[in-house]
Amino acid sequence: MTEMVMPTEGSAFSRFMASGKGRGLRVAMGLGFIGAGLGVVGGPVGIGMAVFGLLPIASGSLNLCPVAPMWGGHFLGAKYCGVKAPKQ
Repeated sequence: MTEMVMPTEGSAFSRFMASGKGRGLRVAMGLGFIGAGLGVVGGPVGIGMAVFGLLPIASGSLNLCPVAPMWGGHFLGAKYCGVKAPKQ
């Protein structure tokens, strides 16, 4: 029988950010930056905030975490996806 196991390397933060909830959080934060930049701040600073909001949306959608290596994690969130344990 084959079971799913999660790698234990990296920090809890890195593993959370690679999870579905962490990825969703990053997308929501990006949408928040875009909404706040265009709807609240406005002007050149607001446009800058909106452009910056694309980064967390892209990283969440592509399962990349540019800050995870600072906490001992992997840049590629797929490193934390469940992997099949070998049959014994």
